[in-house]
Amino acid sequence: MPEPDSLSVWTIEPRSGGAAARLREVWRYRRLLRFFASRAVTKLYQNTILGKSWLLLRPLVPLFVRTIVFGGLLNVGSNNIPYFLFLVIGTACWDLFAGSLTWATRSLEQNRGLIGKVYVPRVILPVAMTAPAFITLFIHLGVAACAAGYFYLTHGTPYVVLAPQLLWAVGGLLLAVTLALGIGFFTSVLATIGRDVRFTLAFVLDFWYFLTPVLYPVSAVPAEYRWVLYLNPMAAAVEMFKFGLLGVGHVEPALAASATGVTLAVLGAGLWYFTRAESDAVDRV
Repeated sequence: MPEPDSLSVWTIEPRSGGAAARLREVWRYRRLLRFFASRAVTKLYQNTILGKSWLLLRPLVPLFVRTIVFGGLLNVGSNNIPYFLFLVIGTACWDLFAGSLTWATRSLEQNRGLIGKVYVPRVILPVAMTAPAFITLFIHLGVAACAAGYFYLTHGTPYVVLAPQLLWAVGGLLLAVTLALGIGFFTSVLATIGRDVRFTLAFVLDFWYFLTPVLYPVSAVPAEYRWVLYLNPMAAAVEMFKFGLLGVGHVEPALAASATGVTLAVLGAGLWYFTRAESDAVDRV
């Protein structure tokens, strides 16, 4: 009898333990990762009257309202950058963080019908559910590009910097999404215990937003209170993103280093906690 083809043989064995094994699962099941990401984006406009229009309305309506209130009525400074462009750049980085964290928190709950029936590497769910936040990021960047083009034609000034310092912007985005995932590994498990986690997270993000220099430049913060920025990794992420694209602000190496250290520590702790608690969390959803 001929030997079976090795490609058709499946070996069933216990999963390896540890955070490193969970990261390998993300790569091994990357096609499934794309499926969950697409599913998460579809949920943004599923069963709505306006359909895909919500993909644009959700990020743009708050952006224009904040521009009118803070840039027009309150005349908040923006380091000599048109306030709308200043705000959309800062909001792009912040919304990537807040959106990724919010969706990662709901990842186990929203997929409870599937993970309770078949085995799915649960660690890919918080990662995949960040997809809607990236859609919002691309929308913000598209709006920023249009705004920069308009202001260049009307003001004659190229406010967006195309230089090697763009790497700072990439670093800011990586910092934001990594921090969101690190916290999301905690909150996705805790959200299966009670809905209080989701409600509390919304309040925390609202408060955190005003402690992060999105609506205002760091120069507007009194010197005696700027130490608070060192306790807020997202302050560094937003400043890095603004500096990389607009060339305004000042990225202090100490601030960037402390934010990176805190972010990596949160990611490691979150992944460790998730691998230990995921089984109990699946039983609860």
